[in-house]
Amino acid sequence: MILAGASRGGSMTHIRKRPGLAVLIFFWCCSFPAGAAEYRYDPDADPYRQLEAAGIQATEANKLVLVVFGSEWCPDCRSFNSKLGEPPLSDTVESNFQVVHVDVGNWDRNIEFTRQFGKPIDEGIPSIAILGPDLSLHFVAEAGEFASARHSKVTSLNDWFSNILARIRDGDPPDH
Repeated sequence: MILAGASRGGSMTHIRKRPGLAVLIFFWCCSFPAGAAEYRYDPDADPYRQLEAAGIQATEANKLVLVVFGSEWCPDCRSFNSKLGEPPLSDTVESNFQVVHVDVGNWDRNIEFTRQFGKPIDEGIPSIAILGPDLSLHFVAEAGEFASARHSKVTSLNDWFSNILARIRDGDPPDH
């Protein structure tokens, strides 16, 4: 643990005298959502290869594919990604989806890829598409449903995803 090795002098003294401090710091670090850091938009990623790999993984794990369109400059996109890493939404996402993030830049990156799903980013980002493991389209958000994600509660987003999952499983296709 680097905490103790930062300085050789007397820096360990206060930790040795107060072992609870090290435990407190450890639990504080562990309190951050585990998955949030991995949800990022990589401008150099190849979305076609990512989607192909996600389809294979989804087939093996009996999951759906969640494609998230956005960009790192966008506050709502960053907020949505953070919320994807918070319970209960993180549990819903991890147990039901393979997630692919597609960087759309400032509506100038990966647009051809994005258009194969309809018009998911025309009304704002972030946006999503939900695909079967065979990459068949089940749902695409085309009305800006997540464009104000920073104002959404994690529980509300989880309810939305739970509802759409139930409709997909019941064979009641959600409105596109």
